[in-house]
This record gives sequence, C-alpha cells and structure tokens, in this order.
Amino acid sequence: MAIRKRENVEDGMEQLFSQQTREWFAREVGTPTAVQAEGWPHIAAGENVLISAPTGTGKTLTAFLAFIDRFKAQAEAGELPEALCVIYVSPLKSLAADIRENLKRPNEGIAGPQLRMAMRTGDTTSYERQKMLTHPPHILITTPESLYLLLTSPRSRKMLRTAQAVIVDEMHALIGTKRGAHLMLSLARLDELCGRRLQRIGLSATIQPLQRAADYLAYPSPCRIVAPEIRKGKEIRVLSPLPDLRAVQGTIWPDIARQVYALCRSARTVIAFVEGRQQAERLAYEVNLLGGEGFARTHHGCVSKEQRREAEEQLRSGRLRLLCATSSMELGIDVGFVDLVLQVGCPRSISGELQRLGRAGHRPGEVSVMRVFAKTAADALDCGLITGLAMEGRIEPARVPQGCLDVLAQHLTSMAADGEYTVEDALRVVHGCWSFRNITKEDICACLRMLAGDWEHEQDRPVRARVLYDRIHGCVSGDAYTRMLAVSAGGTIPDRGWYAVVLADGTHLGELDEEFVFEAHVGDKFLLGAFAWRIQEIRRDRVVVASTTGEGAQPPFWRGEGQGRAYETGISIGKELEELERSAKQGALIPALEKLHMDRDAAANAARHLRSQLKATGVLPTHRRILCEHFVDDVGDHQLMVHSVFGGQVNSALALLCRYEAMRRTGQDIHVFDDDNGFLLYLVGSAQLPDGLLEGLDPEKSVEKVRALLPAAPLFSMTFRYAASCALMLGSRGRGRQPLWVQRIRGAEQFSALAEEKTHPLMREAMRSCTEDYLDLDALQKVLHGIRDGSIEVRELHLDAPSPMALPMRRAAEASLTYEYDNIPSRAVRAVERELEKQEGIVPQAQAIEEQFRRKRLPGSPEELHQALMAEGDLAASEMDVPVEWLTRLAEQGRARYIEPGLWIAEEEAALYADALETGNEEALRRIVRRCLRYRGGQNAESLDQRYLAGENRLAAALDALQKEGRAVCRDGIYYHEQIYTRAQQDTLKARRSSVRTAPPERFAALMAERTRHSGTSAEQLRAALDELLGQAFLRKTWESELLPARVSGFTPKMLDELLAEGEYCWAMEGQALRFFRTENVDWDAELPKEEIRGEDERIVLETLKKRGACFASALSAQLKGKSALEPLLHLAHKGLVRSDSLTPLRVEEEVLLPGKTDGRRLAAARARALSAGRWELARPERPLTEEEALNRAFDACPILCRETITGVAWPQAVEKLRVWEYTGRVRRGYFVQGLSGMQFVRAEEYERICTVLASPSEKAVWLPAPDPAQSWGRLLPHASEREFLRVPGTAVCLCGGCAAAVLEKSGEQLRLFEPEAAESALGALARDFTSRRVFPERENLRIKTYPACAVSAMEKAGFVRVMLDYVLYRE
Repeated sequence: MAIRKRENVEDGMEQLFSQQTREWFAREVGTPTAVQAEGWPHIAAGENVLISAPTGTGKTLTAFLAFIDRFKAQAEAGELPEALCVIYVSPLKSLAADIRENLKRPNEGIAGPQLRMAMRTGDTTSYERQKMLTHPPHILITTPESLYLLLTSPRSRKMLRTAQAVIVDEMHALIGTKRGAHLMLSLARLDELCGRRLQRIGLSATIQPLQRAADYLAYPSPCRIVAPEIRKGKEIRVLSPLPDLRAVQGTIWPDIARQVYALCRSARTVIAFVEGRQQAERLAYEVNLLGGEGFARTHHGCVSKEQRREAEEQLRSGRLRLLCATSSMELGIDVGFVDLVLQVGCPRSISGELQRLGRAGHRPGEVSVMRVFAKTAADALDCGLITGLAMEGRIEPARVPQGCLDVLAQHLTSMAADGEYTVEDALRVVHGCWSFRNITKEDICACLRMLAGDWEHEQDRPVRARVLYDRIHGCVSGDAYTRMLAVSAGGTIPDRGWYAVVLADGTHLGELDEEFVFEAHVGDKFLLGAFAWRIQEIRRDRVVVASTTGEGAQPPFWRGEGQGRAYETGISIGKELEELERSAKQGALIPALEKLHMDRDAAANAARHLRSQLKATGVLPTHRRILCEHFVDDVGDHQLMVHSVFGGQVNSALALLCRYEAMRRTGQDIHVFDDDNGFLLYLVGSAQLPDGLLEGLDPEKSVEKVRALLPAAPLFSMTFRYAASCALMLGSRGRGRQPLWVQRIRGAEQFSALAEEKTHPLMREAMRSCTEDYLDLDALQKVLHGIRDGSIEVRELHLDAPSPMALPMRRAAEASLTYEYDNIPSRAVRAVERELEKQEGIVPQAQAIEEQFRRKRLPGSPEELHQALMAEGDLAASEMDVPVEWLTRLAEQGRARYIEPGLWIAEEEAALYADALETGNEEALRRIVRRCLRYRGGQNAESLDQRYLAGENRLAAALDALQKEGRAVCRDGIYYHEQIYTRAQQDTLKARRSSVRTAPPERFAALMAERTRHSGTSAEQLRAALDELLGQAFLRKTWESELLPARVSGFTPKMLDELLAEGEYCWAMEGQALRFFRTENVDWDAELPKEEIRGEDERIVLETLKKRGACFASALSAQLKGKSALEPLLHLAHKGLVRSDSLTPLRVEEEVLLPGKTDGRRLAAARARALSAGRWELARPERPLTEEEALNRAFDACPILCRETITGVAWPQAVEKLRVWEYTGRVRRGYFVQGLSGMQFVRAEEYERICTVLASPSEKAVWLPAPDPAQSWGRLLPHASEREFLRVPGTAVCLCGGCAAAVLEKSGEQLRLFEPEAAESALGALARDFTSRRVFPERENLRIKTYPACAVSAMEKAGFVRVMLDYVLYRE
C-alpha cells in the first residue's frame, strides 16, 4: 500500500513539475508530505487554495514550488516578463525575511535562470524601493501594512498591476483581527487594480471552522480546502517547580529557573514561552544567573529588531541555548531545529499552546515536546485544563470581524489619495471581501461624510477635510493632506506611545511602556533583551541607557490588552471541572488530574487547591453552575466574587450587567474587574452587595442593555480611540512619539463630541468591536437563558474569607487598580456640573473675540472654497478674498448656489436653507444661525435679519433657544457662539496671566509666611497646619514649641493629643524625629519593620497588641505581671513598631525618664500620666503614595513647585507628570519667582490667589521660627546680603513683605534689626505673637540682652520693660 501511494505521488509530480524541479526536490527534500501531494495539483491548476496543517509539514514549499517551476520554464523559453507575478504576505517582517532566505534554496538549486525576489517592509531602504520599481521582482515578499502603502503610491500601483497570485501566510494569526480585515480589503483593491481575480493561496496552522476560513480567503470565488489528516506526535506535560507550591519563599521565579536550566542543559536549543514581556525578561535574568550571561535571551515586541534577529541567528546556529519569548515566536520564524518547547504559566488559548508546541520537532515525523510550568497551585489546575483540551485538538473557532468601518474609512482615504472614484466604485471593491460583503452604500457614504468633516461641521468645529467628497455627484478625490494621512498613519496596529530605549550613540535597543518610564528615575536599573541597563537620561520620546551589572535590575512592565477566552472553551473547561468534582468526592482526584497530563507534583498541588476550594464552597463552578461568593475584605469593604467558567467574552458582559443592577439596588458607585474565570464586584464602605443579581437579569433585554451600558465602560473608550486612530480621524502620527496620554485626550475629546451620535461610523465601529470582537452576546444570552430555565444553577454563598479560587482575581484586580486612571463617581460628576453652573467666567476682551475670526489661510482652489462653504455655511462674496470666478465655476458644476439676499451656499445645503428661510423650519434656522455666530462673528436679531430676511422675531427666538441650549452666550445684547466665547475667555485669561511680572524672591518668602496664618477655630487651624506639614519629619519638641505654635493660635500640646485621640491623624517615628499622616492612608496590610526585639517584656507587649489590637498601657502592664509597660512601649515606638494616640509618653520620656532625671516624686507622677494617656497600637506604616498623591502633598507643602521646592518626588519625574497636568488644565506653568528654577508650576485653582499675593504681598510683620519650612531664607532662597542668620532652633525671624526685617537669636536673648525703619512694626508683632504663644511658647517672659540702640524706643512701645540693662516682655 505504501509503495503504491509513493508511486502515485511520484506520478503526480511528473505531471506537475519539470525534470529539474523533480530532481532538486528528491535530492534536497525527499518525499512530498501529504499536504504537498494534495495541494500542488490545485495550485498548479490556478485554483484558490486554503492549506491548513501543523507546523513543519511543508506548507511554504507547497505554495511556492508550482510558481517557481512555471516561472523558470517560462524564463528558459524567453517568455517570462520582467514584471511582478506573485505577492507573498506575512504578518511579521522577520518571517518575511526568513521566507526570502528559504526560497533561495529552490531558486538557486533548480536548474535554470534565477528569479528575482525582493522584500518590501518598513525596513526596506529607499534605494531598494526605487530599484524594485524600475526592475520589478517576480516574487514580492511583504507585510499587510506595506502592501497597503504600495496600493496608495501611484508608481507602486503600476508595479502591482501584473500580479497573478497572492500567498497569505499564517492566516490563523490574521483571521480574527482587524489587521486581517485590513489585508483582505487590500487584496480586494489589488483585484480591482489588476482587473481580474488573482489566485489566492492561504497557509495556516490548524484552524476552525475550515469553510469559514476558506470563504474569508477567496470570497466571492470558490476555494479548495487542503487539510489532510496528519497524525503528528505531540507530548505535553504540566510540571510543578516545587513539590508543594505553598513553600515558595518570596517569588517562584528562581525555582522555575532552576528547572528550566536543568532541561536546557540536556537539550541543544530550547524556546520558553511566557505570557508577557515582563515575564520573559524575568525568566531570562534568573536563568542567566545560573548559566552565565548570554545563556538565555529574550524575544518580544519591545526588543529592537536588531536584537531579535541576533537572538534568532544565535538560536538557529546553536550558540544560544534558551530563548525566552512571547507570542512573537509563535509564528513560523525559522530558528532551525528546536529540541524542546517550554511554557511558563497557563497559555491564553488552546490554539496558542498548539502553535507553540509546533516549534519543537519541526520536521515531519518527529514528536513535538512541550513542558508547561505552573507558577501557583491555581495555575497548575488551569495549565492542566488547557493542556487536556489541546491534546484533544479542541481549538477555538475563529471569529471573523465583520464590517469594520474604521478599516473601511482608512482604505477610502487611501483610494482617494491616488485619484478619483465614485461611491459605486468603492461599493464594488469592498463587496469583493468577506468581511465587508454586507457593507451598504449608506455605510460608505457615512464614512465619506465623516472623512469630509460633516459631523465636525454639524458641531461647528472647523476641520480640514481628509477626502474631497462631492455629495451631489457621488465622486471622491484627494489632495496633499489626503495623501499625507494615507501614508503616515496606515494599518490597524494601535500606537502604544512607547518610549524608545537607546544608547548614548543612538543604537536602538527596544521600547518601554510609557507608564513604566513615568515611574522610573535616572539611575534605575532594568532588564531588556536579557541584559541589564541603567537609565542615564529620560527625554521627551526616548530613554538613554548604558550597560550595567544585573544586580538589582528589575524587569519593566508593559500593559497589554487581549481578548478573553472563548465561550466554547469555557464549556469544555466546565465539563472537566464537573468531572474533577465528581472524582474528588470519590477519592480519585489525583488520578483524574494526571489524566490532564500533569506530573505527580503538579497534580498534588492542583488537588490541594481544589480540595481547599471544595472545603470553602462545597462545590466547584462548572458549565452548569455559577458560584456567587460574598465576603468582606481586610479593610471591611464588601466584595462579590462570581465564579463563571464561560470565559472573558461572556464574563465581561455579565460584569457590566451585574454592576449596573447592583448600583441600581444600592445607590452606590461599584467597581468591577473581570477575567476568564469570573468577575469581582467591590465597593468602598459598609454597604453590602445584594444577593440574586444574576437571577434578576432578563435574557431578552440583555443585549440591548449591554449596548446601552457599553459607552460608559473603559472598553468602549479604548476601542473608540483605536477606531478613531485607524480611521485617520486623529490626524497624522508624525515622526516622533505621540505620548499615550495625548492620544487618550484626543480620543476622549472626539468621544465626548460624538457620545450622542449613535449613527456616527466611529460610534458604530466601537460598538461593533466591543460586542463582536471582545464580547460574545449570543453566548451571554445562552447563559442567561440557562439561569432562567434552571439548567445553570446559581449558588449564593456568604463566607468569612475569600475562597482559594477568588484570591488570584483579587490580586489581579489590585494590580489593575494600581495603573487605573482616577474613576470619578457619577454623583461627584453631577455635583461638579451643578457647581460650575453657578459660576460665571471672565468677560473676554473684544480683541480676543476678534482674534477668533482671523482667517489663517484662504482657500487656494475652487475645491477648497467648496469645503469652506460646507464647513462655514453661507458666504457673501465680500466676506472672503477669493476670485468670484471660483463661485461661478462651482455653480456651473452644480456644487454651489446663489440665494437672495446675496449669499452663496453649497448645493448640498440647498434643502437646509429652503427649510429655514422658506418653509419656516425653526430647527433648520437655528442651525444656520448657530453657524453664522461661529464663523461670522457676534450677531443680534437685527443684523441676522439683514443677512437672512427671516424676520427679527423668528431670529430673536432662535438666538434665545441657542442660549438656553448652551450653544450661544449673550453679552450686552450681542450673541456669540459658545466655542468662540470660551476660547476668547481663555485667551483673555492667558493675556492677564502673561501680564503678571516675575516676582522678586522676597514676595515668595511672603507667600510662604502667609500660609502659616490659618483662619478658623484653633482646632481647624491645627488640622490645616498638619495637612500642610504631612509627611515631614521633625523632633517632637520642634513640632510643639515652634511649628505648630506658629500656625495655631493659643496652641497647647493638649490640643494635639485631643486631635490624635479622634483617630483622624497618626504619627510615626523616623529615628528621633516624628512625622504625621492621615489614618486613612495607613497600610493595614503592611508588615511591621524587621527590628530586633530586646527582652521578654518587649516581646510580650508586641504579641499582646497583635492579638488584642489597641490597648491602654495599664492593660499591657497587667500582662507584665505588674511591671510597667511604659519603657518597653517607648523602646518599641522608637523602633517604629508601636504608637499611641497621645504624645504624652514621648513628652514624659524627654522630661523625666531620660538618664539624669532623678526626682522620684516627679518621676512617679510622670509615669502615672504616661500610663493613663491614650491607647497603644501596632504602628502600621503609611502606604506608599501614588505619584499624583505625592505631587498634591508637595503642593500642600509649597504652592509653587520647582526643582528647589519639590519634596517627595524626584524632579525629572515630577516634571513629566506636571506637563500632563498642564496640558489638561490642572496646573499652570510660568516664571513666578526670580531666583528659583525657571520651570515653575502652581495649581490652577490657586493661580489667581498666588499671583495676587506675589503682586501685592502683605506688609504686616510676621514672626516665624528660623527652621520652619515656611521660612524660605537660607533654605529655598539664598540669604540677602547682610541679612544672614542660622536656621537653628531658638532663632526667630521677622518678615515684612517677605524681607527679613529682624531676627531674635540665642533663644530670644539677641536682637538684630535689618530694617531699622520697621522696628516698631516688627517688635509690635513680636509682642502680639509672644502673648498669643506663637513664638517661644514655653517661655513666660522674653529677655533681650543684646540689641541695637535704635530698637530701644520700639521695644518700649511694644511693652518691653527695662530690667537692669535688659529689656523684658512678660506674657499677659
């Protein structure tokens, strides 16, 4: 049988190929595979063919060999034209380079003339591009994006016209993405360009369903499917790095690395796949610690292409033992023979695991071997479940994006860049593509109106048209801006705003996530490409680094986005869990887990995890059961964990619905986090999440309710931004890095403008993408119907603590919140809106209003004049300096019209003006009036009637309606467009601010001193003082004798104790210093500092506080068998382990308990006072502040932030954040104070007050302790000449208008006057402040022994009494 089969194959080759080709194949390759034998006849016959087979079955040669054979025969006969014949499209540039190298074998090995081959990607040089245009290759190797650019260029289109066939590789990586839809639309345009349907050949790994993939490839033509059954041997085992994963110390990565290293030593080459770039860097780092630098390298999208190619070559040649990769290596990049594939952590999909498995044992007949390492016990279970399904071949079905309007808009722009076409032409092209077969003429017209700016014009937003759209005749063309957009922002891969990583000489190493860079500092070490780098400089668009040692280097993080697990996979996992639950009850759990290809240790860990879950919840979630688990977290907030196996595409939708239902029932703002295994609802506060949320959802209304909720979800905002970028609606990306926050702001602005426009193409596309690409609403309805009819049980549980299956999601939710943008509660938003409605902005200057109408550029052609008519509305010939012939030409073409009284309008708007001016349509009238206000200046009813002859009463009513809608503003009887008026307000404000002069340094000193004088009661002053000084550490005595008395009228230590007892603030020791912070910022989960505990008494006190919580010292003394607990408590307090809600014990310690204090009676009284003062508790530290919180605290400490005044945040990183805040209006930047660094920022809400104080500071004398942080001289500002003093305790400074006018030194004994004329003011203020205990509060009299003669009269007037040679001030 085998001999007959081989003879049939040989006979088939003899009929298909020349003798030279057959001889080469037999010599270099051998026997054809089943894929080759079945595919060649159909390809040679010119059929469209989809080839689906595992990696290593010869798909590439299947596709190319017939063409190479044919072209060589034609070349020998002199019949091969010097023209392009075959286009090969690869999703990866590196894969395209491999194909070019691999094709050299048959091209050079088969006798006959050599075929020309060329590669066109983003890396192709200008010389090579020009060369292929003058001498076209026979075979062109390219990528989807480069093919799109070729179709946009006139010269390249000429080269493409001769193409005969297209080969699309790695179709499984494209079919479920917008990138694939974009490529298929490019191929439809290619067919249109060539005037015929080109032969299409698709190469794919195993893909389901095959018929859908075939339709996708060749629609509307038939397509032959070649997918012979190939039993390729595969072996997968799930391993545990430790027998018991509960024994992990710190992190599991060193244990994984030891196992990986051991496997690598017994193999020649190994690829280890991980789920994320950060994990790739971490694994390579840990393995290199064992094997030496260079033993392992990384391969992912943020490593530069040069580094990736070098790693690929080293692996191919056997010089690299281990390559740690993400999905970038899943596709068929040629890295030679790979002995073993490793997978760390659970793969995200079954097809992904199989694709990765295929990288090992690449040759036909060999067994592919993979080892999967579990990182946790829960991960071991997930790895086993996915591996079991992979071994059974149950891959996820492909979901093909349909009707992507953003992709359509991009191609419509590209088509316009090279000439004119009609709407019918565009419809014919897109109907040649499976993903766009249902697009209607109305869809295309809507996209064209969007690109032409119609929606912006409806909102009176001036914008340049991306395409020139003649709505009357249905014709589309482009201009220079169209061409620039089409070639500078093509493709569907979103711009992540990454920072380039470069050496000082410019060598490119890779990219870093923007948010990682924002958190990094100069000098930090990180890993990239498995090498360690130190940050030398952070610039606007790049990070300059230098090589360094690996010690202390950490892997950076990159935030990723991905689609959730498919519903069908979730059902399979649910069935497996049901079987495992049954096995657990029968005592056969470990054998059942081993059937999922787990080793003994992995099975044991997974079994412990499942048994713990069963102990907590009694049952497991399955395809027939959802668990709803209620619990209270560590800080007392209520959470609801819903365990659902149905995958992220269902769980995300369920989470939306349940969150809405919970908010409706509780009236609270509720947070949500979802993943493939369920979703977590949580709220802050004492309110509880209700039961029965799932049962309350209506299956019939669920889809529409999800659609209604989506626009308020982060997913919708993200997809909208991506769609806007893909549709070229955010403009050109340009050459430099566009920060991600800028992209978010621009996307948010467009989203805000279009939120009510449900029919806008971008809104439709964002909704389609959410509901079809990210969510599975059909599956959602199946699940809800199952809940309704009882086939899916919902089991509600109330637990004391989260179950084991809930813990991974809780950790993931906390991690996501770390980098989540502030989510403002809806009630807070409404409160802000109400507050803004009460306020009225400044009245803009007339010049600022006039400036808004200054035309920067006149139309340069009749076409541009037509665009102006479409954007601005009616035009009097005298209002724009353009040739009147242009207007008449547009009228002759049927594109413009003249109407009385003397106005020109676009023909497309004739119906609008007829409705407004002839038939009395009030909405149409408001539309043209609104646009007139926007582009022709302020108007009233009289001026508008002169323009439109519509009647003053109608026009007055229209103006009044526009004002009520918030679209117009009336000032002094003239109406202005709201946008114009707001911009004029902003310009006026800028003009006012720019007129403020830079203040001299003493004004800043006055500003800082003024902040110490708080209004309100003493308690309110104390709170304000602590908030101003939060996080700053000073000695206890400094707090109570200098800082707080200077800020709080009549301050006494008792006031501070009373405030601490209320629990709003707490303190922490830093050495001998003390700092305060708010109790709400305590990190309750933090561990206590690792300090040495000396003595049994300290240990007993600490253990008692751990068990009982806060205790009085007297209660703790009882635990010491009558001994005083005071000394152990104070020792522990200085170690930062405990604290009290009173500072009395610290005062007592300093006053009487220190060595040398021997008064027995006083000592006993002090002990009694300390033991009865306040409760003691464990000193949990303040949680780390976010960068935003740290900056706000810095502003609280100093209202003007610059390099000298910043605290708590490194200045380079603060600048990056402050620039963002400046862009969003949260801060203002300027040169406020002379003598400080030039880049200075103030909070927007404080701007006017600060400018007022700096312009006209109070001349009132203010006394401050010299070391006070609000006293700027000698700290933030250099001392003025001849006004130097020491910033030490016991010294007080008098500031008059910010200048140092006098200073009291040596605890008040020495007076120096810097401004004799200010003596009376300074000494009078000293008397008042001393009497009110603001300075020297612990003294009952102030004795000045040394003083200038000119101060005598002023001291006597201030109430000083002469005693001998001294002057004494007695406290009243």
